[in-house]
This record gives sequence, C-alpha cells and structure tokens, in this order.
Amino acid sequence: MKQFIFMLLSVVVFSCQQEKTTTFTLCTDVHQDLIHDASNRLNEFIKTSENENADFILQLGDFCLPLEKNQTFLNLWNSFKGPKYHVLGNHDMDISPKIVTQEFWGMEKPYYSFDQGDFHFVVLDPNYYKDGEEMVSYENGNYYNYADNRAFIPESQLNWLRNDLADTDKYTLIFSHQSLEHKHGIKNREEVHKIFAEANMTSKKVIACFCGHDHEDRYVEIEGIHYIGLNSTSYTWVGDKLEYSGRFSEQIEKEHPNLKYTCPYQKSVFAIIELNSKGTITINGVQSDFVKPGPDELGAENHNYSAGISNRTLIF
Repeated sequence: MKQFIFMLLSVVVFSCQQEKTTTFTLCTDVHQDLIHDASNRLNEFIKTSENENADFILQLGDFCLPLEKNQTFLNLWNSFKGPKYHVLGNHDMDISPKIVTQEFWGMEKPYYSFDQGDFHFVVLDPNYYKDGEEMVSYENGNYYNYADNRAFIPESQLNWLRNDLADTDKYTLIFSHQSLEHKHGIKNREEVHKIFAEANMTSKKVIACFCGHDHEDRYVEIEGIHYIGLNSTSYTWVGDKLEYSGRFSEQIEKEHPNLKYTCPYQKSVFAIIELNSKGTITINGVQSDFVKPGPDELGAENHNYSAGISNRTLIF
C-alpha cells in the first residue's frame, strides 16, 4: 500500500513538473511621445502584468524618447517588481544616438539573450541602414533618408545569434521591433531564416518570433516557426489620407500634433503569453475598439486595420 501511494505521488509530482509554464506580457509601439494617454495605457499593462503574476514583462520598441519629461513614464515601467526587458524600435533613436536611449532606459546592450523557466529568449536589434557596403546604426533620425535600404541586422550580430542558439538546449523565442518575415520587415531576413534552419536541424529549438513596428495583428507560420506581429498598444497609423482632427480637446491636439494621423484605440492593447514546455504557446490579446471615427467611418477601403490582438493557441 505504501509503495502504491509513493508511486501515485511520484506520478502527480512528475505531472506537475511537466505542466510547468512560463507567463509574460508583451506590449509594443506605445509611443509616449505621440499619443496623449500613453501613461494610462502603460499603467493598465503593468497592473495586468502584476495581476497575472507575469514572470517578466517586455516591450517591443517605439517606447519613449530619452527626454527628462519622460522620466515619470519610465518610472511607471520600472515599478513592475519582476524582470523587465526592452527592445529598441526605430523611433526610439529619432533624436539621439542609440546608446543615449539605452542609458535612459537602463538597457545594457542593444541585443542580448536570457533564460526564464524552460525557455530561452533572444532580443535582436535590426536598427541599421546600409550606406554602400557600410552598416550604419540608427541615430538622430538618420535612417529616414534610406527608406529602401534600412532595417538590417549586421553580420557581427548574425554571428552572435548563430552562436547564442548553438549554446542553448532550450526552446527559443525571438523578439525584434521590425518583422523577421514580412516584406516591410528586415531586409536580410533570409539570412536570419537560414540561421534558424541550422539551429533546428537536429532538434526543435527556435519556435516563435514576435515583432511590433507595423501596428498590425498578424500571424504566419514558416518552416515550422510561428511569426507573430503584435498590434500597437495605442493606435493604428493612417497618415494624411485619413487625417482627422476633433476626437480630443483642442489643447490635447495642439500638444500632440500627430494625433490627427492616427486612429487611437479606446483601451490599452497588449498580450499575455503563456508557454508550456509540452508544446503550446497561448496568446491572450486585449480586444478594443477605435475611438470614433475609426477607419471605416473615415472611408478606408480594403484595409487590415484592427483595434486588438487575436487570441491564438500555437503548437510547437
């Protein structure tokens, strides 16, 4: 009888170990310097992260400029008690060199990796443009003049990625601001895909890639790897074709002149991610609506604008 009870307890303990999960929360493109209520949106993200007992939080770029007036916003981010991770977005270097933004955020390196539970996580930095044969790091908005030749991962970083993946035996998730699969993403994405394929040759290693940048809710699977494009926490950009003033007070719109080129979301949009080493990625996204008038009311046709992040269960 004692032996039976011991065996039963062993099965229960083993089962619990197998069901161990890692939970984290993701936000992207909060754009503190463009939208008037970014602090409220970030506060909702932090509160939810705490309520979900997230193992860590991570933002995917276009967060805030390194300005003294943004210190309160950054303090809100830092109020989360657990680990916090940053990804650099292109607009985060609009008024400064990369290192200045890093120092303001408390981000030691522009690309790096870390472990949490049964998983390995990699943060990449595709914020380089190509000038002839030279790879130039984004700073002070210098990339604006290189629309057809920007968003590259330099060779040195690719070599680091290859070695980092070789050194881990854990399932791995990749984070970048720009997409690693989309036509509007990084230019040398095929080189990245080759590195992933090499890493996955003997056993499954790279399982998913998350990005922001496009303010879209998007998903595709390529060669067994899940690529998830995360929607902005704050708004979709519609430009001057759907420009609209009058959603907010005259004072707010005067202080935030680019608001008229956006369709803001009513709620803070972000995602709760749950990883199970038995083979599932569960994405629970916030669903919102547009602050009226939205794209449809403004006459947008054949568009992919949405005000939320889709719930998904992905298998690896």
